[in-house]
Amino acid sequence: MEVRHLLGYWDELKTDLACRSLYLFLDFDGTLSPIVRDPGRAILSLRMKGRLEKLVRAGRRRIAVISGRALSDIRDRVGIAGITYGGNHGLEIEGPEVKFRYPVPEKTRCALDELRGQLGKALLLVPGAFMEDKGLTLAVHLRRVKRGALPAAMQAVLETARPYRMRGEIVVRPGKEAFDIRPSVEWDKGKTVLWLLEKAEGAVGEAPWPICLGDDRTDEDAFRVIRERGMTVFVGAPRQTRASYYLRNVGEVAVFLGRLARIRKG
Repeated sequence: MEVRHLLGYWDELKTDLACRSLYLFLDFDGTLSPIVRDPGRAILSLRMKGRLEKLVRAGRRRIAVISGRALSDIRDRVGIAGITYGGNHGLEIEGPEVKFRYPVPEKTRCALDELRGQLGKALLLVPGAFMEDKGLTLAVHLRRVKRGALPAAMQAVLETARPYRMRGEIVVRPGKEAFDIRPSVEWDKGKTVLWLLEKAEGAVGEAPWPICLGDDRTDEDAFRVIRERGMTVFVGAPRQTRASYYLRNVGEVAVFLGRLARIRKG
């Protein structure tokens, strides 16, 4: 199915967007903030923050930022009251009238702790690779690894994680020059979005219209579950995706949010 450029269809969409009760689900890295070589240097621009703050003040809308980052990290980087924050792809959530932490089994947590130590040793042999410990999950970043060394770096990560994957204790998912390593539990961004929508409907008595923006494979879980009931937007060059629309980059996301804020005034 064709993925359409969202801004090119703005005139057809803006009436619905102005009138409906909305729930925006936004990724952070690559969606609200550009991808950078050092994840610790990613920031929310003043322009993007201003657009989000205007939307927070608009009526009949909710906003959730759901990221692979730890909950405390994503909450501090966005820093806007009134937004719901989801860390570790939704394994931990905190916001207005909602607080949640997925009950990861003790056995799985122990396996993740053990793998954390083994990966730390394996990555010492891979110049440029580094591990990010996010509590409930791990990320191995390969953005600084020389291109010729990437196959060996990827192999080192997969081989170290193999026993834990074979036992069904962890899941390894490739991302943008990175691997996400998570507990093997029945929870992802798609289930997070559905859970938050159900909570919102119970609180206000009406089902909000979901709008989901994201740029990575983890966002496809959310696109899949809401494609037929809301708006799904891939951020980046159009490719094989479950999203119905696309925006080219973070700059176009800011344009979209700005237009949305203007039509939602009052």
